[in-house]
Formats: sequence, C-alpha cells, structure tokens
Amino acid sequence: MTTFTSGRSRVPTRRRFLGLTAGALALGLLAACGDSGPGASAGSSSTAAASGPWTFTDDRGKTVSLPQRPTRIVMQVNAAATLVDFGIKPTAVFGPQKLKDGKADPQAGDVDPNVVSVGTEFGEFNLEKYTEQRPELLVTIMYGESLWYIPEESQAAIEEKAPMVAIQLGGVSAAEGIAKFAKLAESLGADLNSAELAKAKKDFEDAGAALKAAAAAKPGLKVEVVQGTQDALLVGKPSFFSDLKYFTEQGVDIVAPTAGAQPTWDELSWERASTYPADLILTDARQFTLSQDELAKIPTWAQLPAVQAKQLGLWHAETPMSYQKLAPVVRELAGVIEKARADVVS
Repeated sequence: MTTFTSGRSRVPTRRRFLGLTAGALALGLLAACGDSGPGASAGSSSTAAASGPWTFTDDRGKTVSLPQRPTRIVMQVNAAATLVDFGIKPTAVFGPQKLKDGKADPQAGDVDPNVVSVGTEFGEFNLEKYTEQRPELLVTIMYGESLWYIPEESQAAIEEKAPMVAIQLGGVSAAEGIAKFAKLAESLGADLNSAELAKAKKDFEDAGAALKAAAAAKPGLKVEVVQGTQDALLVGKPSFFSDLKYFTEQGVDIVAPTAGAQPTWDELSWERASTYPADLILTDARQFTLSQDELAKIPTWAQLPAVQAKQLGLWHAETPMSYQKLAPVVRELAGVIEKARADVVS
C-alpha cells in the first residue's frame, strides 16, 4: 500500500499550514484573484452532452480536455460537499470527513459518509486506493498556489492517474466561490435552473439581505474574527477568507489587521490579545481550536470588552461554497448582530 504523506502533515493544524505557506499564498492570490469578479474564473467550461467532449479551465489556468464528460470523480471533501449540493456526487473523497466524536465534519456537508476515502489527514493521499477508483477527474480547492490536501511531492504521480481541476478560494468572496462551483457543476451535468437550486439560491440571497439589514441597523459595530490556541490569538484577515469577505460585502465591519506577514492572520501573543478593539467576537468553531469555554480560562481573553459583555458568536470556517450550506451561516450571523450592542468599545 502506497500512502503519500507530505512533510507538512507533521504540522498539526490547517491554520499552521496556511501560515507556513504565506509567501506562496500572497503571490498566488495576486495572480489568481486580483482581477476576478463574481462568476468569473473557475475558468471556461464546455457543457457538451455526456457522450461528447468535455473541457474545463481551472483557476491555475490549466485546461482539462476529455473525450467525454467525466463521471468517476474523486474530490477533496469540501469541494465534494459543494458539488453534492449542485447534484454532482463523488466517486471517492479525500480530506476530513468525521469529527473526534464520530459525527460528520461540517465541511463534509451531505457527502455520503460511506463513500470511499483515499485519505483523511492533511498531506496524506493513498495512491493505490485512488487508482482502484478508476478516476477520470480529481477536483480540489486551492488557497493561493496551495492545492488543498494534495501532498506536493506526490502531485505528479496523482495527476498521472487522472487530470486535476482546482478551484481558487483564497481571497475569493463566498458569492464568487459559489459561482465558480456552479460553473464547474454545470459542465459536469448539473441543472442550474432546477426548482431546488432556484429555491436554495433565493434562500441564500434572502439571508444575505437579512445580514445587510442587520449590519446597517448597527452602525459602528466592530466585529473581530479569531482563532485561539494555547500559545496565541489569531485575528483573521477578512480579505482572505471567503465567508468573511462576503460578510464585509454585506456591510459587516470586520476588523482587518494590516500587521502580520501572513495573508491569513495577525498572530498575537496572549499578552497582546486586546490589540484590536471589538464589540463582537466570532470564534473559530472547528475542533482543533480552543472552544469558548477553553478560551474563558485565559485571563487576557476574559478581560476583553466583548467577552465581558458576552457578545460572542461562532465562525464556521470551511463552510462548503453552496447556497444550501452558506445560507444558515449567514442567517446565524445576522441574528447575532441583531442582538449585539455597538457601544461596547468606543
């Protein structure tokens, strides 16, 4: 059995991976996202019938051409969750599908829990198991130049088995992320005019309108989005993360750190936790980060004005880029903002 494991897999979190690849990310974002608009990029596609040729140009600028539309598709789990909501099911997946308690990982969405997995850990990819699936196409997401859950040293071997399509999410608004996947899904046979998708799209748009109204009703409300570890408080940069960028487009005033070399975070020691004043703090809900109960044990966290005012919410990072999965996240934030006070910090 051949399992490729990236050297980065020794690093315990996806957050740390993003930090370590900051240089590549920054360069990649300038090239891949600088001129994108909603519905742009994810390349061009052919919607030829299943019996005809299929082509698609991904966000690396690479064009995949196949004699017919692929049906045996292996997908990174976040991409799989998105495409499932467009009606495209994976043959197999890679990336985390379950939480520590055995429940489905939120980023896996409605992916069948019994679907074949060719890897679950970051940087791990079982090439033999992948080959057994007779893949016609691989789909993953990317941040800057980093292909998500594809070990760099095994990328060539993986692409020898089947061509790859990569969708850029770094520095891309959630609305644009949806448009990218919609274009890919349509090329793979999805009916974007179905009643189900029309309903889901309207629900997402209504949720966005609710968030916009909630933000407009609370002028001056400053929101900070963080991830806590035992060693540091990381403050998210909304220009990088798809959901945060979308929130700012709806008028949410999210703290935008300019310090820190990473395009993703400003990493603060706990002694500097109060660097960015905020009325409301959203904490990363993922399991590898500190929960709000765990954060409460850190003195400098407990002293923050938003914490003392009990103005805390959750940040659902890595939510799949589909109408169905993003709408409830957007509505939740609208509800949190509606209840928040805008005078906690001056």
